[in-house]
Amino acid sequence: MDQVKIGAFIAQLRRERDWTQEELGERLGVTNKTVSRWENGNYMPSIELLALMGREFDVSLNELLEGRRLDDEAEFRAAADEKLTDALRSPGDRLRRWLERYGAFPAVTALLCVVILLCFRWQHSYAAAHPVDVAAEGSWCTDWSGTGDEEYLVLVRGEYYRYRQFEPLEYGRYTVDGPLVTVETRERRFQAVIKGHSIYAPGGEGRMSVYQKDMSPGDSRIGVFINVSPDDFEK
Repeated sequence: MDQVKIGAFIAQLRRERDWTQEELGERLGVTNKTVSRWENGNYMPSIELLALMGREFDVSLNELLEGRRLDDEAEFRAAADEKLTDALRSPGDRLRRWLERYGAFPAVTALLCVVILLCFRWQHSYAAAHPVDVAAEGSWCTDWSGTGDEEYLVLVRGEYYRYRQFEPLEYGRYTVDGPLVTVETRERRFQAVIKGHSIYAPGGEGRMSVYQKDMSPGDSRIGVFINVSPDDFEK
């Protein structure tokens, strides 16, 4: 179907009745902007609206789809056969006819846009599922929402601090080898692993704890101490 041809035919029929686009829209239950889109060939009316339009203009649905008046039975039959052939044509045949009519450039452009969009979506999904390991230096916490029971880690300039609010727990030194952080304190030596925005470290009570990195703006290399001071730790 030729939308431009159908739109021009709708405009012709409307002018023959001396109707404005707004008057035709009121008869069909649509806005004048919708009628304008039809007549410009930018939008195709639904079959229901075409049937209603045919009654208003006293033309057949076949004539509306053909975009012209059909003067005799032979033209009606030929147009009906063409519409049936289009309906039965395979998607591959439709694509080939579309390419013959409009050329390959729009199809290639549309295909590239779809491929680029899919690549962006895949990249976003992959990045969300596989975050890049962040740097060790900075502040880490089991729960940044502030429940009162959270633990904090501060890794800054080779020094390691673990504490709760108002309660220093542990001090030591650390070294970094990729995602692996080795910590040495007076009482123990252990290793923690950085994965994405999290660090997995054994707590002082022998349990494994997960700490989230403080990703707030600013210099992440400077540790954040909440209600404690580095001077509170025994070094």
